[in-house]
Amino acid sequence: MTNKKYVKQMTEKITQKVSSNGRIVIPKEWRDKLAIEDKNEVEMELRENKTILIKKKIHPLEIEDNLFEGVTPFTEDELEQAKKSLFPNDE
Repeated sequence: MTNKKYVKQMTEKITQKVSSNGRIVIPKEWRDKLAIEDKNEVEMELRENKTILIKKKIHPLEIEDNLFEGVTPFTEDELEQAKKSLFPNDE
């Protein structure tokens, strides 16, 4: 007996016109939801069933949302101590 986990996903659809130079606008509401800003990159994937998948290209440090939430930054003294412990001969 196997347990299958089904995840219900919400799907939003929109119809957009393609401009004469091939551009398609991602609606502002969707850009906001995905945190896509000016100059961000997106990945596009063309599938065999004529589907195009577009997703925000994620930097490795963004893999986990709020990765550093609650972490206080180093003070200058703590940073200097860390440098000295890692590089003791750099004085």
